[in-house]
Amino acid sequence: MTAGTHSEFPLCRHTMTTGRRCQSPAHGSSAYCFHHKKLHHSRRSAIDQAPVAISTQVLYPLRNALSIQQALSMVVSALGSGQIRPSRAGKMLFALQQASANLHGR
Repeated sequence: MTAGTHSEFPLCRHTMTTGRRCQSPAHGSSAYCFHHKKLHHSRRSAIDQAPVAISTQVLYPLRNALSIQQALSMVVSALGSGQIRPSRAGKMLFALQQASANLHGR
């Protein structure tokens, strides 16, 4: 397959921490490949069984852009699933914004 062409088969929609898509063939009628289907299912189960709180460990350690991006993803996911209150999420997102600004020397 050449660059710019599309596959005739559905591809996995999982986005890696690097920002790239998985690109493996999707499994059956799922939007994900076999591996990521299991991963997303186990995450969903963990969220359903989790207490309504998110650890402040999400914000530690923030060493580089990748760790900030992962923490941001966790906060947004927890907010969307109702694990944290919007006011707490706002404070965490502000801390991530500050960490990002400090990383880039602003």
